[in-house]
Amino acid sequence: MKRLMMFMLVLLLLMSGLALFPGGKVYACSCVESDAKERLKTFTTVFTGEVVKKGHAQQSKHDGLIREYTFDVDTAWKGINTKKIKILGSDGDSGSCGIQLEKNQSYLIFAYQHEGDQKLHTNLCSGNVAVEQAVDELKLLGTGKVVSKEDFGGTNGEGNGSIDLIVYGGVILIAGLAMVWMWRRRKRA
Repeated sequence: MKRLMMFMLVLLLLMSGLALFPGGKVYACSCVESDAKERLKTFTTVFTGEVVKKGHAQQSKHDGLIREYTFDVDTAWKGINTKKIKILGSDGDSGSCGIQLEKNQSYLIFAYQHEGDQKLHTNLCSGNVAVEQAVDELKLLGTGKVVSKEDFGGTNGEGNGSIDLIVYGGVILIAGLAMVWMWRRRKRA
């Protein structure tokens, strides 16, 4: 009888402790399996590229922590109109579907356009993989288009040399004409 009372007391304490200190929300990442060909159909943008800039993790109102990655695109299969592209990746560990991409590493990336902010996003379930580990995926995708600066007349986020030259030249010309006009005006006075 004493053992039963002791057991009931321990059980009561344990249950009251759980009621007083409830656990936080726990989310587990569960991905639907698909091959690279299926992902090519469903994702907005598919490419291989090197991470040239890795931003800081920031809180998003839609997706929790996100990190901005800037890629120098090598080969494109879908949705690419620039040599450099920015993708927002869910930050965190694999339990929260987060990804951690490393600077100066090349990846096969599958990204989707997020309805909330109209930017390109990716996460663990997108099927991103380091290029050196993507042999089977690249075979399934087939030949993509090799991307160069000349394909798009420059790169996103970087100026186009000839346009910049025209703009800067125009500004210098206008400034020079203004100085000549002011000099002549002073000379007449």
